[in-house]
Amino acid sequence: MKEYSEALKDGEFALNNGEYYQCIEIIYPLVEQFSVSSKEGVNLRMLLITAYSGVNKKDEALKICKQLVKSRSSLIRENAKSLITILNAPDLKTPENWNIKFENDINEKNRNSASKSISKKLNKEEKFINISNKPTGETKSFKKGFVIISLIIFVLLISLLSGCVRVQNNLDIRDINSINIDMEIESKYLGKIPWQVNFERELNENLNQAIINYDDEKFLIKERGLSLNETEKKLNKIIKIATETTPMKFKDIRIDHFEKNYFLVKKHFFAIILNLTELDKMENLELSINILNKSNPIILENLKNIKVYKNNINWELIAGESNQIKFIYWDWNKLFISAIITFTLVLGAYFIRINRYQLGSNLPRLPN
Repeated sequence: MKEYSEALKDGEFALNNGEYYQCIEIIYPLVEQFSVSSKEGVNLRMLLITAYSGVNKKDEALKICKQLVKSRSSLIRENAKSLITILNAPDLKTPENWNIKFENDINEKNRNSASKSISKKLNKEEKFINISNKPTGETKSFKKGFVIISLIIFVLLISLLSGCVRVQNNLDIRDINSINIDMEIESKYLGKIPWQVNFERELNENLNQAIINYDDEKFLIKERGLSLNETEKKLNKIIKIATETTPMKFKDIRIDHFEKNYFLVKKHFFAIILNLTELDKMENLELSINILNKSNPIILENLKNIKVYKNNINWELIAGESNQIKFIYWDWNKLFISAIITFTLVLGAYFIRINRYQLGSNLPRLPN
């Protein structure tokens, strides 16, 4: 990993200085060591694509893009396809009348004559640009191809800069009176962007009782032993900080819960609503909530963005929509069940003993 970090740093430095060939020499030997689905592999290949494009080696850049199409991440696959479209686009020819030509062939005779008469021409400006009196014609608008390619690049940059953050919240509701929250913010494929840094700094300052761990890529928040009401308030506090420190707009989360006791078992009903209608779909953030239940839950509304794995619910949030989930799970009263089993065993042993006594009393007796 040390070799990767140094190569990435040197490659970015060379790329920023316009030394594309040097960037290729640094990055290319390490590309095959990392898969297209790893963060390291994506970072190296994106630098390599940029360097190849800078030296007009489109074929090599296309080969790297085709490798990224095989990535496990849907976001990386989409970005790679967009890059392929851009690289395959025809080159736009610049009209000749857009260029300014400079005269480099000044003969020696003119140079000598100019030096002799320099005192007479101090007030005159020497012109090295070939200015023609011929009209260049009316200003022409950009061609359609140029506008389309510029639009594709603009959309791709927005997607890369905003879709590089994954926010996952884990809710452990196995004990309804002691709920645990684990929230993870991970930067994917790129370094942390400015709004993410501001958001994490505000969380660190405002959540004093939380357990917080962070590094260059991840930011972890842990809250333990919360009631349901405290959990809802804590999540809404995080949402409020996100609204104030990021360009995104969120609304408060609402958690409804009620339970019904059937002596042997309790039935828990949950309805969680998070409205993301004001969150722009182009931001393409990966937002998800994992809910850990005490038993296998039953989803009341089957949706594509909700998946169940045993007692765990994976809920992928969709930007630009109002997200809602309703589910139930059963909580068996183990103490009461144990008491019933114990009572049944004791009662069964008592009846067996009585039956044995009666069976023995009916046997023939020995003479006195």
